[in-house]
Order: sequence, then structure tokens, then C-alpha cells
Amino acid sequence: MIKNSDTRLKVQFWGVRGSAPSSPDSHGLERRLRSVLKIAHNRRFEDEKTIEDFINDLPKKLKYFVGGNTACVHVQVAGKHLIFDAGSGIRKLGELLMRSQFGEGKGTAHIFISHTHWDHISGFPFFSPAYVSGNHVLIYGVHNGLEYRFGNQQEDEYYPISLSAMGANIEFVQLRKEETIDLDGIKITNKMLNHPGGSFGYRVDFNGKSIVYATDSEYTNLTKTKIDSYLQFFKNADILIFDGQFTVDELVEKENWGHSTLIQGINFAHEANVRHLVLFHHDPSYSDEKLYEMINEGRQYTKTNKLGTKLKISLAIEGIELTI
Repeated sequence: MIKNSDTRLKVQFWGVRGSAPSSPDSHGLERRLRSVLKIAHNRRFEDEKTIEDFINDLPKKLKYFVGGNTACVHVQVAGKHLIFDAGSGIRKLGELLMRSQFGEGKGTAHIFISHTHWDHISGFPFFSPAYVSGNHVLIYGVHNGLEYRFGNQQEDEYYPISLSAMGANIEFVQLRKEETIDLDGIKITNKMLNHPGGSFGYRVDFNGKSIVYATDSEYTNLTKTKIDSYLQFFKNADILIFDGQFTVDELVEKENWGHSTLIQGINFAHEANVRHLVLFHHDPSYSDEKLYEMINEGRQYTKTNKLGTKLKISLAIEGIELTI
């Protein structure tokens, strides 16, 4: 775990899909294996090291599954655990945290909820640290009735263990719209986004570094004033985690669903001087191959439109860590 004196921000993705969890399909795995075998043709694997070196040299698209869990991002900063959304990915994060002070009932987790659609809260009943007496779990959100919403999904009609029986000290913190809170020098600001039922993004600022988590938002048919307010929220971010669930063509068909595109994210990132744009909230129907194609198309769009070379564009992949 990061020591308090460490000024880095470490981001790890535990759930990257939107709407519903999905799993890799067998046909996609077969295509991936064929590609790996072609690369391995005429290679000699004499020992474990040559095998390990071969695997390490493979491109990400052949080495990693993008992942099928819904939204959950873990940020470690100054000894604190900030968790953004509690989709199905929070279950595996909980397993990892149980190997630390959380397993001893001495952990504190700060969970920030964008909104309470199922793909953003359905993993919380499976978050192991919340069952350990002595742990402190703070759940922050702007929506009214947050405790009721979480408790409702654990009524006995839907789940065998109620929220009140989970064991840890679970505290709900009501945020005011677009306020900034300070956690021992870590500033966290929320921003209302454009999504049915309302969704909120979060910006983390610490020691001159910043991460923006902006999922579940659509940016079509908005006023210039509104667009400018989003650009200000994204401004100079080191990492912008952005909902690019749809292709441009699909967004036309699904206008007002409350999601965006990678191209829109690139345009925003360029205007707001963002260093690293991460495509997030992947459509559950999109294959890994399609997602990598979208990233390549986005990079080509950047070149074609001469948007410069400073912006890094990546795909959110479960398990991948980013450090700034």
C-alpha cells in the first residue's frame, strides 16, 4: 500500500464495462490464440524465461482481456483508498483489500457513487471489507436517499443479507452539488453530468496532480456555457476517465441514452489540455477486438485532424494500473 509520504496517485481498473457485465466469448478467444500461434511460428521455447519473454512482448490486445465487470475504479493516494462506483468489479477489489488492513478490521474505504443505476452499485453486497467489524466504509453521493437506494437492493426479496447486517461501520455522506471536499489535503470535486436520472463525475486533485472520473454522460445538444463548464472540469487533468460507450454511428441511434463517444472525449481532452484520455464504460456487446479498433480509429482521428502528439489515448482494461 502507498505510504502517507508518497505523493503519487495510483489508479487501478476493476470494472470497465457499462450497463451489464459481460464475459469473453469462445470465438474471440480462438481468434486470439490463432494470432499468438502465428507470432510463435518458428520460435524456440527452451525454458521458462523464453516463454515469459515471449508473453511479455505480446501486444496488450493479445495478452489481456479487456474485462467484463461493471464500473469500479480504485485510486490510492496519500495512504487513502478512493473507490469510484461499486459495480460488479468491486467484488475482486474487495478480495485484494482483504489481504491488507481491511482483513484485520482496520481499513477505511471512501466510495464515491456517480449514480445508482444497477451497473454502478450492484457489486456492493459482494464487497468483503463491508462485512468485517472495525472497517469504516464511507459512501459519498449527491443523490438524495443514497442509503435507502443501497439498502433497497439488499432487501430480502433480492439478497439474503441486509445492509444493516453487513458488519462494518457503513456511513453515507451527502454531498452538495458541485462542492469540493478535502480529505487531508486530497481535494475531490463533483460535477453534474448529462444522464437520465442524473450522474456525477469526480475530480481528484492532490499535490499538483489530477484525475477526472467522468462516466455516464452525453454531450450532444448542450449549450456552449454547459460545454465550457465541462471543459473547465477536465482542464489540465493528468488522467481523464471518459465514458465512450458508443461509436459515433451508434450514438446517432441511441441519442439521449446518456453516453458518449471516444471522438467526443478526444475533442474535449484536446481543448482541455488533458495528458491521458482513458476510454471507459465499454458497451457489453462490444468485443475486445472492436474496442481496440475504436482506440486505433481514435488515434488516427487525432493525426488526421492534427490535434498534436501530446495526448495519450488508452483503453480501460481490468487490472491495469496507471501511476502519476
